[in-house]
This record gives sequence, C-alpha cells and structure tokens, in this order.
Amino acid sequence: MRTIVTVIVLVLILMVSGFLLLVNPWLALTCFLVLTILFIFNGIRVTPANPPHKGMLVFLGKRQEVVLDEGWNFLPLYPIIFNLILIKVEKVNYGLSPQQVRTPDKAMISILASITWIPGIKNSPESYITYLNSGGEEGVKRVINDIIKDRTKTWAASNKDGPATWVEAQSLRDDIHEVLVKSILGDTLSRVDDEVPTNTWMRFFEKPQSEPTDYEANPRNKWAFKGKDAEGNVVWNWNGLQAIYDAKLDKDGLKEKVNQRKKDVKEIREGKGSFGDESLGITIIRFTVNEVRVEGEVAKAAELEEKERLERDADIVEIDNVSARVAMLRREHPEMSLEEAIRIVQIERGKISKSVIEVLGASTGLGQDFLGALGFQRMPGGQSGGNPSEKKGGKKKVSETTEEETKARVEKARKEFEEKYGRKPNW
Repeated sequence: MRTIVTVIVLVLILMVSGFLLLVNPWLALTCFLVLTILFIFNGIRVTPANPPHKGMLVFLGKRQEVVLDEGWNFLPLYPIIFNLILIKVEKVNYGLSPQQVRTPDKAMISILASITWIPGIKNSPESYITYLNSGGEEGVKRVINDIIKDRTKTWAASNKDGPATWVEAQSLRDDIHEVLVKSILGDTLSRVDDEVPTNTWMRFFEKPQSEPTDYEANPRNKWAFKGKDAEGNVVWNWNGLQAIYDAKLDKDGLKEKVNQRKKDVKEIREGKGSFGDESLGITIIRFTVNEVRVEGEVAKAAELEEKERLERDADIVEIDNVSARVAMLRREHPEMSLEEAIRIVQIERGKISKSVIEVLGASTGLGQDFLGALGFQRMPGGQSGGNPSEKKGGKKKVSETTEEETKARVEKARKEFEEKYGRKPNW
C-alpha cells in the first residue's frame, strides 16, 4: 500500500516537472528536487526504541493490521494518507487489588496476586488492535481485576475445587494459582477433564500422593476418603478417584494433559511464560499469587493462638536445655544433689530473683555456701536476708543488685568452691 502511494506521488512530481520543463528547464529541475525532498522528509517517521514501542499503521483514518517495528519508517503523505499509532510494549508489572472473599466457615480472607504482561501477541498484528480496543494498559488492568474478582469468589464458594475452611484456604495457594491462571488465559490452556477439577488430578498424580482436601474427601464427590484412626492420626486414600481413573479410556492422555498444565502453571509462576490472551491482546509472562491472608477477628485469634504456641514451644526448649545441663552437672559431679544442680543452672542463666534467693536460703550444703559467697545470709524460717554488711533499713533489694556486683559475687563464689572442693566449678 505504501509502495503504491509512493510511486503515484513520484509520478505526479515527474509530470509536474515535465510540464515546467517546457517553460523553463531550471524551474523544472528546482521543482522536482524541492517536491521530492519535501515528500521524503515528510514521510520519515521514527518508532522509539527507548522505551520500546510498536507502531500501528493507519491508512485514511482506519487502523490496519500492520505493525511497524522500532526505527525509521516511511509513511508517504503523512499524516493525511498514512499515520502511526505508537504503542509502548515494555513489560507491565501490575499488583492486583486485594481480593476479599469469605470461606464456607464465614472467615474473611484476602488473596494478593500480581501479573506481568506485554501488549500484543507474537505474529498476530490484529492483537494490537484488540489491545487498543480493550482500553490500553488501564483498560486491561480493569478487565483483569474484574476477571480475578469473579473467579476468586466462585472458587471460595465452590464445593469441588474450593476450600472448606480458612485454614485449608491458606494451604491451597497452588490451587488458587492454577484456577486464576486458567480464568485469565481461558482457551489458551488446553482442557484437562470435565468431570474432576484439574487440581484434584494434580494431587492424585503426585508422587507421593498429596492429602485430599475436605471437599475431595466428601462422600458426595466420591473421590477420596479422609478420617482418623484409633490413635487419632489422620488417614486417607484416593480409592474413589483411582476407580474413575481406571475407567478412563485414555489414561496416558489424561496424565499427559495434567503434567502439561503443571508445566504451564510453573512457567507462568516463575515469569518464564509466553501465553497470548487473544481477548485482551496481550502476552502474559507471569502471574503469581503472593499471599492468602486471613482478615478480621479470625486473624487476631489466629495470631494470638500462634503466639501462644510459640511461647509453649520456647518453654519446652528451655526446659529441655535446663534438664540437659542439670544432667550433665550431676554426671560430672556425682556428689552434687539434684537441687544443687538446678540452683547452679538457674544462676548460670541469670535467674537471680527474690524467689530464687528464698529457695537458696532454705537449702544447705553447696547451695548455702554459694548463697553466702554471693553476700546473702540464711534467715530463720527459710527466709533470706540481704548482705550482712548492710544496715537495717538500708538493705539492697535483689532486683536492684547491679551487674558488676553480681559478677564480683559469682567470681568470689567460684574461688570459694575451688578452695573447698579442690576443683573448678562448671558455672
């Protein structure tokens, strides 16, 4: 088209020059050169390379299925006959708005996802027209948000491929990822099976097989069984789905489709995809579900429960460490009693408080020697007093003992222990 117009214009310039040649040769030459130079310079247009752009050709105001690459292009009789629409084709990284949905147990969860795409589809010039018709970058963002919002709601409420509880929803991030990728790409991904959700087949074919979800183990679906044995342990099997698989005529074909879907989802998750979405005129490179987050009062309760669990775990570890240290002290020093070993470990750990001092004050033997070395005297009735050198009314509280004083007393206690027992203490 551009070549034909160029030839016509040059022929017209030659005709005009030929007519002027009859009048004045110099005038004809000047007219030919001026018109030709103006025609060429007017038609030279540049498609920017930084940031990268594509140019959509416009002929007589109508977009053509012709895409011009970056660099110099010639558009005869610009902008009357030919024009150019520039389309920026650099990667668009877009964080979707949080999708808030309720699980069947009435908990509110938020799904956070992000997507990367570029305008246009390789070897498909009409895709750029589709992209512009979709509203460009901002229009595509709105459409994708609407698609994800709708599919997220149907997934959360589904009794086949959705979660039964908010706890299960947090563990099904891979499922959400596959479901949302399919909702965006549509027919770009090949269909796997109409009877059983693809994620269910994925768990079934995994080696070793994954535990079925509550809905998959629902007797109504008849895909799997999940229960508890006599000891309260969770037991499960895929006998129901195995029977369905055995009845399939093309078992290898089904397995190949599932594996291909896993491969496609993995590629798009890692940003290595190149999937054209013809409905939007874009190529999707990456789609990632970043987080499945529980909201509201359930989140506060879950956070509190997790905090309490961590504290319990820390207490268990601390008790185990203390027990191990006590056992080691008694192995190294058979003459040491259990009570004395516990006291030494507590002092090693810096647990010098009023309650500890009261226990030490009520003891005898090594513990009493150690207490005396620290500057505390045993009081009648099992109570402990302050440093005997301090006057009444001016006693220093244990909690007010400085770090330097404590270190000095511990060092003194080590020396007295060595003098009394003829060896160095392990504290």
